[in-house]
Amino acid sequence: MKSYDSIPENVDLLLDLPFREGTGAITTDIAKPHHKADLKNTPTWDILASGLGVLTFDGVNEYAEIPAADSADLDFTSGDYSVGGWFYRNYTGNTEIFIAKYQLDVSGWEIYVTDAAPGPAGDYLTLRHHHAGGTATRTACYSLGWPISVWHFLGISRSSGYPKMFRNGEGVDVVYAVGGLEDPETAIAKDTVIGTRFTKDTNFWDGSLYRPRVWSRALEPAEWKNIFERERALFGV
Repeated sequence: MKSYDSIPENVDLLLDLPFREGTGAITTDIAKPHHKADLKNTPTWDILASGLGVLTFDGVNEYAEIPAADSADLDFTSGDYSVGGWFYRNYTGNTEIFIAKYQLDVSGWEIYVTDAAPGPAGDYLTLRHHHAGGTATRTACYSLGWPISVWHFLGISRSSGYPKMFRNGEGVDVVYAVGGLEDPETAIAKDTVIGTRFTKDTNFWDGSLYRPRVWSRALEPAEWKNIFERERALFGV
């Protein structure tokens, strides 16, 4: 078995949360920064049929956070970055945050799934940047085809204003804001949140997550495919 650092796709990983603990109120990043994420309001430690441990959130008040002081390295502005991970989502009729470090219309980045138009229920995945200045207070891109009640492996590679999105290792069509995404303003003072809005009072995730990851570079299409192929059997995909 290859060591963690010898796997090419792990180069420049800043956050990697495989939820190995199986119990408790803290989960630890296995990437070199070794962030610790606090689990708020007791999300459930679940085990899939494959034996894999995942975290399940109730869509009411459960989420995870990494304090701002410990997640300055996840504050992206003009540089490249990537975000990936597995998710299973129930239908709630709401917008639900996968992972984010932001303040609405002010700073940072967020990734969420929504049941709002233009997609059908659970079908609409968005990356959004926030700007205190610029031509707009927010710019975004989205893709369709993310139905509820199945496991998805998402990948987003951001380089310049036109990020690429991947579902289960394959590229998908992306709709961009006019002119593409502007660079987000710095959100260094904001906590990194998983499964909730930056205010931690709405947009809660209803379903399960596994191994959210963040890189300080834009992954190539072949890298997303490699990760998916290594992990797909754990989810029966």
